[in-house]
Amino acid sequence: MTDGGDGSHGRGAVGAPGAAADGDAGDGLGPATEVLRLSPGERAERGIGDETVREAFLTVVREGDADAKDLRGVELPAIDLDRLTVEGADRHPVDLRGATIESLSARFATIRLPVRLDDATVGDVTLDEAHVEEAILADGATVTGELEAFETEFAGDVEFEGATFEGRFDVDESTFANDVTFDAATFRGPVEARAAEFYGDSNLLDDNTSFTGAAFESDADFRQTGFGFTHFERATFAGEANFQEARFDGDAEFDEAVFEGFADFDEARFDGDTGFADVTFAGDADFRGATFSGRERALDEDVTFARSTFAGDADFRHARFRFVTFAEVDFEGVTHFEEAEFDADATFVGARFAAEADFDEARFREDADFSGVEFAARAVFRGAEFTGGANFLEDDLTFEGAHFAADADFHDAEITSANFVDTAFGGEIDFSGARFSERIDFEASQVEGDAWVDFTRAKIVTGRITQPAENWVRYDLTLASLGDVDLVAIAEGDHRRLLDFFRFCRTEFTEFDGHEFDFSGHREYLDRNAWAIHEFHEPPDADPDYELEMTPEVVETTYLKAKQSAAAVGDMKVAGEFRVKRQQYSRAKNLEVVRDGSAATWTRVKNLGRATENYFLGVTCGHGMRPIRIGFAFVLAPLLYVPFYAFGGGPFRTAAGQLSVAAALSPEGLATLFDVARFSYISYTTIGYGFLGPEGRIAEVLAASEAYLSVVLSALLVYALVKRSEM
Repeated sequence: MTDGGDGSHGRGAVGAPGAAADGDAGDGLGPATEVLRLSPGERAERGIGDETVREAFLTVVREGDADAKDLRGVELPAIDLDRLTVEGADRHPVDLRGATIESLSARFATIRLPVRLDDATVGDVTLDEAHVEEAILADGATVTGELEAFETEFAGDVEFEGATFEGRFDVDESTFANDVTFDAATFRGPVEARAAEFYGDSNLLDDNTSFTGAAFESDADFRQTGFGFTHFERATFAGEANFQEARFDGDAEFDEAVFEGFADFDEARFDGDTGFADVTFAGDADFRGATFSGRERALDEDVTFARSTFAGDADFRHARFRFVTFAEVDFEGVTHFEEAEFDADATFVGARFAAEADFDEARFREDADFSGVEFAARAVFRGAEFTGGANFLEDDLTFEGAHFAADADFHDAEITSANFVDTAFGGEIDFSGARFSERIDFEASQVEGDAWVDFTRAKIVTGRITQPAENWVRYDLTLASLGDVDLVAIAEGDHRRLLDFFRFCRTEFTEFDGHEFDFSGHREYLDRNAWAIHEFHEPPDADPDYELEMTPEVVETTYLKAKQSAAAVGDMKVAGEFRVKRQQYSRAKNLEVVRDGSAATWTRVKNLGRATENYFLGVTCGHGMRPIRIGFAFVLAPLLYVPFYAFGGGPFRTAAGQLSVAAALSPEGLATLFDVARFSYISYTTIGYGFLGPEGRIAEVLAASEAYLSVVLSALLVYALVKRSEM
């Protein structure tokens, strides 16, 4: 290096020392170290300028030994190291602990010596595009101005534990290749670390970067920043915390952190185990599109938000999780999990959602546990998929003990097996179109009012639906597909009124092979309630909006499907009773056509015939279900003709004779009545012995009609007996 006329050095490398003019290098450092150790006032008295101080500093750095570089407590003016390569005769650090430095600038510089700034006070620090190859140790330091380190490379450890940064802290696009510590540091100005890289020393420790207990009093911007193993436990973010598209390749710990402003983790990627336990999000939190991949189950969970509080809106739309827990989390704002994907177990046990919780089209590929969750507002799980598979829980989805204070929407949800035992509902309960491919265990109670579960178009293969001891809810199974599902009541005595709270309307009972619904256990109720299943007991002021209008055709189809279900399980008694109900509504359907003035005349005539036939079969043999009735009719039918033959006069006269009504009870009258009755039975049974016959024209017609009636009634009797034998 060349000395200037004023004693200054020209720009160049501060490298290995050359030979000194007199004595060894150490002998020539006395004046330099003395200059550095003078106070600013003493320098002024001696006429020592800032440039001379700077050159003395460079001399000590270049040529000094450990003692010479011990500059603790010195007061220095602005130090300019821009574009210099700073290296010394040995590896001893430049010790500036407790020093006061007006400012420090090393733009485009290469620093190959460790620097200690513990408890030092520095004004502006500028390290843009510098290469810092050794450690910077500055625990407890205070930077009163701005720290700028754009695209700076830090190859050694960087320690600012307990440091204070009063101005802007800018490390955009910088690289920290070794361990970084800002534990308990205070950042009073904004922090800018966009696209920086904090990767530590080849992951030898599990805390390559640590901001534990740090206080960010303004905005903190870590967008697109890369981290290795990172700690932000107990950190406080007073302004906006922006981690958009940040990458955490190692474990990331934010436990007990406080985000007082907006916390933005949009599209962030967490490839290690991640902790957000006991965190307070005082403002909105955005994790849209974030990915939590975890690391080979190093923790019980790949990511935990246990016991955290989201005071504002929480947005996890399109986020992707492995094993995650939100146990006992308090969501006070609107919560969004639309189209989120849970590739491993998801636990929400004891969580509380004070505002709307939206899991629309979320995907749960292993067990999902919502036990004891409180939904104070609307909960939406439309189109969500709960496919299970891990079998860690007995059920792939459980809401056991959950409390839905408002509407619960599971429309079109796909669920393998589910547990809703001891679940309370306070609003509309929509499971319309939901599919339970294996089983369901459902025990719901109503919080208040008149809750009812909408299972319209749902598909339930197996399981159990239980009514609790009190606060029963109603179940609408219109157009649903019901398999081997047991309907039970907790209290044994309540079983007799169970079907008052279930409504079947065009419900499929035989869709799932080997899993047909069985009405056999409800015979007592059905017998008492005339085998009605298409309506449930309504409170006086209820006006539910049913899926289908209760037309005779709809009700007829309902009982046809119920009959097929009973026949499929071999219960012909129940099948027959449902067949009778179906015929009743079939007759009503035909009469509707008869009353329809817009229908074609022939159509109306045909339907009138069908209705008449239906009515006749119902009255005579109960559509095959009343053999005793048709038996009595078959035996007693000839007696209906006796009054006409006995008292009708000439046109009704038979060979058995006639009599007056007054003489009917006399011996001769009774004998005549017996002969008339005998004639009627002979005609009815077509025995025709020949000594008794009709004499009047009308008597001949009646005798012939008796023969026809006997054929009809005997056929109906055989039909009813056969149907009865099938039961």
